[in-house]
Amino acid sequence: MAEPEAATATDSELSVDELAAQSGVPVRTIREYQAEGLLPPPQRRGRVGIYRPSHLVRLQLIGRLQARGYSLAGIRDLVGSWRNGADLGEVLGLEADQLVHLDEPGRPATLAQLSQALPALVPARLSELVAAGVIEAYDEESFCVPSPSLLQLTVDTVDAGFDADAVLALLTTISAATSAIADATIALLAGRSPEQDREKLASLATRGRGLLAHGTGRLTVHTIGRSLGIDSDRDLGGALATLVEVEE
Repeated sequence: MAEPEAATATDSELSVDELAAQSGVPVRTIREYQAEGLLPPPQRRGRVGIYRPSHLVRLQLIGRLQARGYSLAGIRDLVGSWRNGADLGEVLGLEADQLVHLDEPGRPATLAQLSQALPALVPARLSELVAAGVIEAYDEESFCVPSPSLLQLTVDTVDAGFDADAVLALLTTISAATSAIADATIALLAGRSPEQDREKLASLATRGRGLLAHGTGRLTVHTIGRSLGIDSDRDLGGALATLVEVEE
């Protein structure tokens, strides 16, 4: 079985037949995956099931893992462990306010709220924000913000006077980097051997969510400082302020 191509869907709504056509997975198999907990159920609109690009991405992930020889049961365990998470405050010894930034939950948002927060980008360039993963679309009026922190960064960058193209270029770069990190992480977790301790692997999967979120963020900030020749992260704020100073 060949590995599926990356998702190319831009529409926020798919019927089950469209999902099957784009993924190459038969409708009957899609329904079986739902029944087994491998694929989230669709949003119901009357008697019609509405699927999203995220469903296509999940089917492609299942296909990639199957192509590497992993069973559906193993894939379900991997997805379930990662989704359920763990008590990150206990694992890392963090206070509640630190935990918010470490493993923040997504937030629902309406089109009106997004337009108020980002009038320079919404609704005119909403589709590009969705493509970059900053916003996920449920329907024409309902959305989810997977990372409120990233949305706030977008708002602050626009408010600082950077044009929309530059901001979207940064968000696209972040999206590409996180996709690469996600693929590598999935490959690592799915590439376990039969000899490895299953309990330790499950523990790694649950703790890994927070560790990955915190570690990649800190490493990014540290790398910015290193690129600017800053020895201590404590001095990074001042260095960035100097970098953007405008002569009178």
